[in-house]
Amino acid sequence: MSENTTTSLIVVLEGTDIEKDGRIIVFGSGANLNTVRGLASEKLAIPGTIPQEDILLRNSSGKLLEGIDEVRNQQVVNVSLRQQITDVIPGPRKLPFIGSVRELLPDMTKGWTRMFQTYGPLVNINFIGTELYGTNDPAIAELFVKESEYFTKKIGLGLDEIKAFGGQGLFTTDTDDDDWKLAHKLLMPAFSPRAIKAYLHEMGVIAMETIKTLEQYSSDEPVEILDWTTRLTFETIGRTGFGYDFGLLGSKDAPPHPFIEAMAYCLVHAIARTKQMQFVKRLPLEQNKKFDRSIKLMNDIVDQVIKERKESPEATDMNKDLLGFMLNARDEHNLGLTDENIRYQVVTFLIAGHDTTANTLAWTLYELSRNPEVETRMLQEIANVGITYDKVPTYEQVSELKYMHRVLKETLRKYPPVRVLGKYCKKDCILPGGYRMKAGSRASVQVYHMHHNPKVYPDPEKFDPDRFTPEEEQKRSRFGWLPFSTGPRSCIGMAFALQEAKVVLAMLLHRFKFFYDGPEIGFDSDLPTTKPDNFFVKIQPRTDFPEPSTDSAVNNTKPPRPAAPKVAVPNPDGMAKHIASQASTAELPSVTFLFGTQTGTAQDYASQLASQARAFGFKDVKLSEMDQWEVLKAGKYEPKKSGVQDLVVVVTATYNGQPPDSAEHFDKFITAKANEPHHEKLMHKLKYAVFGVGNKNWRTYQVFPRKVSDSLEEFGAEQLFLTGEGNADKDIDADFNEWCAHFWLTTLSKYGLSVPENQSMVPAASASVEKAPVKVNFINPNDQIKWNEAQSNHYGDYNSRILVNKELQQPGSGRSTRHIELDISSLIPLTDNGNLYEAGDHLEVMPENDAKVVQAVALNFGWVLDSVFEVDRESIKDVSPRSLAASIRGPCTVRNALTYYADLSSPPTRTMLSIFAEQLSKASPETAETFRGLIMPDSTEYPAFIEKNRTLLELQKNYPQVNQLDIGQFLSAVGIMQPRRYSIASSPLSHPKKAHLTVGVVHDVLKDGREFYGLASSYLSRTPDKNIRAALKSSKSTFGLPSDPSVPIIMIAAGTGLSPFRGFLQERAYQRQEGDKSIGQCVLFFGCRRSDQDFIYGDELNGYVDSGVLSSLHVAFSRQNEPVKYVQHQLLANATEVWALLNGSDGQPPASVYVCGAGNMSRDVRRTFNNMAKSFGAAHTDEEADDFIQKLLDEGRYNEDVWG
Repeated sequence: MSENTTTSLIVVLEGTDIEKDGRIIVFGSGANLNTVRGLASEKLAIPGTIPQEDILLRNSSGKLLEGIDEVRNQQVVNVSLRQQITDVIPGPRKLPFIGSVRELLPDMTKGWTRMFQTYGPLVNINFIGTELYGTNDPAIAELFVKESEYFTKKIGLGLDEIKAFGGQGLFTTDTDDDDWKLAHKLLMPAFSPRAIKAYLHEMGVIAMETIKTLEQYSSDEPVEILDWTTRLTFETIGRTGFGYDFGLLGSKDAPPHPFIEAMAYCLVHAIARTKQMQFVKRLPLEQNKKFDRSIKLMNDIVDQVIKERKESPEATDMNKDLLGFMLNARDEHNLGLTDENIRYQVVTFLIAGHDTTANTLAWTLYELSRNPEVETRMLQEIANVGITYDKVPTYEQVSELKYMHRVLKETLRKYPPVRVLGKYCKKDCILPGGYRMKAGSRASVQVYHMHHNPKVYPDPEKFDPDRFTPEEEQKRSRFGWLPFSTGPRSCIGMAFALQEAKVVLAMLLHRFKFFYDGPEIGFDSDLPTTKPDNFFVKIQPRTDFPEPSTDSAVNNTKPPRPAAPKVAVPNPDGMAKHIASQASTAELPSVTFLFGTQTGTAQDYASQLASQARAFGFKDVKLSEMDQWEVLKAGKYEPKKSGVQDLVVVVTATYNGQPPDSAEHFDKFITAKANEPHHEKLMHKLKYAVFGVGNKNWRTYQVFPRKVSDSLEEFGAEQLFLTGEGNADKDIDADFNEWCAHFWLTTLSKYGLSVPENQSMVPAASASVEKAPVKVNFINPNDQIKWNEAQSNHYGDYNSRILVNKELQQPGSGRSTRHIELDISSLIPLTDNGNLYEAGDHLEVMPENDAKVVQAVALNFGWVLDSVFEVDRESIKDVSPRSLAASIRGPCTVRNALTYYADLSSPPTRTMLSIFAEQLSKASPETAETFRGLIMPDSTEYPAFIEKNRTLLELQKNYPQVNQLDIGQFLSAVGIMQPRRYSIASSPLSHPKKAHLTVGVVHDVLKDGREFYGLASSYLSRTPDKNIRAALKSSKSTFGLPSDPSVPIIMIAAGTGLSPFRGFLQERAYQRQEGDKSIGQCVLFFGCRRSDQDFIYGDELNGYVDSGVLSSLHVAFSRQNEPVKYVQHQLLANATEVWALLNGSDGQPPASVYVCGAGNMSRDVRRTFNNMAKSFGAAHTDEEADDFIQKLLDEGRYNEDVWG
């Protein structure tokens, strides 16, 4: 078959109308059956949760099509599932008006239990006129709860009534509502790890107040403990969230607050109202009047709280508490919450912020009274970490309550606070089991029943916290435990609730024993949340609290094995020796660690994993680039005939969605193989794991690592451990080390190697300090040869020269953008056509540290800048490939090492902090201890510390006690400087030996007055007429001009995103000058702030308009008070012109679109094209509009070069 042959045919679900429901798919000569299945799934709304092997393809006669050639010969392919597709979802009978309600009453929870026992994991009922589909199966729940093209959250059923007082709060607003999007974005920082930690002190203070009040009860007095957990949690959210004291804890006889009574009434009656006909809610009945009065009372109290804050001196303090965030937070468009919306959010948080935790605390005390062995282990853990009732615990102590965390998760499993999650079906789709669900239907995950499903949790009525050990959790779908929902609609306050529960339980259990020996406790299913009903305890002084021990069974899966000591102090050598001692008798696999790296991070992580594997006793360990993997040469993995199969672990980065340079061949291999027939067995029996390195600011975050993982699975390999994701915008080392710990725990366990119970699997940065230091030899000045070599050791050769360096912005803008022209005639060309580069390619620049910074760092550590040293290569086998020690070759001066090699602008590494800890141990032991806490990869204090110590120089200034440092330690702790890439702002046709750059100079000024400059941009801005080190880098054909110059181009940019388009315009202008009459139209949409300040290259662009190179120029000025502020507004204002070009007009072919700039701008532009598609009839829904854009992407007609 010809290489370019394509096949088009119609796919239709078996039993449906071809005319109405058939869809056309097109595939190439490299396609196979799974290609067709995948295309059919997309067109026929079969979600990806259904395995491809369960999708059957048949001809019109019903014959199963078993080969791709058979499929190609069909005009119509009927698609079905192994389980027959049906529109009939089982369920009880439906009566007029009331539907299936009688089948569920009087107890809705027991009614759903009967439904699932009778009809299976998916049940269709009619609830007073509303069709509802409920499930207790994690596989179906996964599809329901994910925000996707098929399902979302829309308020309905019970939430309609709660919306009467929750309004536009987070819990009672649709996902696609702008109010929800804005509030969710603005309030997320209020629940960050840093913020949660800040709430801890007040939580502890409130717990101590509660303890003093509970001490007023006699030891034989029955106490309804839910009343007190409710008071405690309500006071906590009131004070920590809004600075409001409800006065609930003063004495045991303190009256309830009117707000609580009103809220309780509304919540109870909201559920009752869901069962009433609409007209009943409008009758002048006392229950309806009281419902309205209660809502008004709550609103009045909240409005008063907001009013008092706005009139107080703390009105503009965003960081004070949650209300501070609500009043002051703004998004990138300077949008904030309205006063009305703030009221809704406060009401929402007061309800949700106390009820979940209050119920969970009460249920936990109930289960502890019934399970004394669980209570014993919890008490021992509390003793081991040193928490007492009379002192607020530290964050570190609370973080060590690992077993209590499992207890709380098991409590939330058995008694989920919210028993039902409601969802809305946006688009017809096929569910697991072959059931077709129609758009507009209501879906529900019956969380209580899924948590009690014996297929998910064997013996579900048993209280067993060991269900939530890491090993057990990995055996289940993560969608099998949903007390806080998941994804964008997950509970924003989950971490707040769990921290509060741990603080309260630890302090209460140290002081009291909660005695209960009554009957089994149930709950009222008519209440909206799962509250223990009639649960009275006797509060007795604790007399059996244990002594701290290193010998208890607290943190083990099953007692009585030795447990963790008070704090798990990593002892890497001891742990490795313990594991390695077992390796001689275990059958271990050959392990290959592959890395695809752009900056060295992935290589470093792969190297660490390989070193750990060798230390653990794995004999056959390989480390290589992804492109050098031997399987690529062989074409497939050959399974071993006997013994354990090989394991491959891939650590890879991605660049703009593309593979890194060292993984390009790997990417081509998996792409090609995916289109070959019978590829499902290519990696059969191979075990694998993947860790991806990326930055969440980029739209293409983790694209390539996910492709690698999905491809290996598609090729038949078996995933040993879940794919990990590291975010370089945050604490990527912590992400990696957490994944690394769980990966080794799973891997070692699988191959029969046990881990010491008192050791953390998370490696500590101090481990590298404890190893033999890097050996550095200083060179005598008499060795003239080496001293001369050292002077010229610049981490690369000076191969380019700056010819022009001028300012593009006008006075008054307050910012700087440089136009730079370079002679690049000495660089290695990227093409074979005689050009050095193509328009749209990049120039990679090696920056240099400022001489003043270099001198300050050296003087602070007591180094002689002009001294010459050489690294002993034998001493660097255990150092990171990213470190200076691994990168500096040959003799080098200290000045050159700091100027050309050392990354002095990035945050100090944990290894550097561990070195500071050692240095400070004598001069300032308390400070040293703080540093030791920071160096743990799972430290939550590290980000806040780095905010105050953003660079090594700041660290030196803040801790001047460290004034001497061994240079070998420095070389092992500091990373290598990374090159910066810039889009080339010129065309090789106009400037064959030159490259132009447009460089925005980064200059950040913080609120505290500290200033930080971008390393590369500031270096280039201060470097006129000078040689630099640079290299040309291809855009890999993802952002180049169309090969046919007659194709029109639509260019969209903001700020320095104009760079590549300047090259495009130069190229088109050159082609016109050379007499090419067929040059397509060029349209540019450009955004900046003001026409008189930062309209860069304005005269040049207007010149292109005058000469006809630019057929249209549309500029948006965001700071000139014009209605058209941003490029997306200009696109809408000129949508007719854009649409005509995009679809081809006046004899011209369809245009290609290019977008260059920041990620937010690119997302707004894409949304604008979606709107166009719907407005001009190319799409009728958001989903169809997305498909339209995806088709342009697939055809290479919608191209993006964006950054965070």
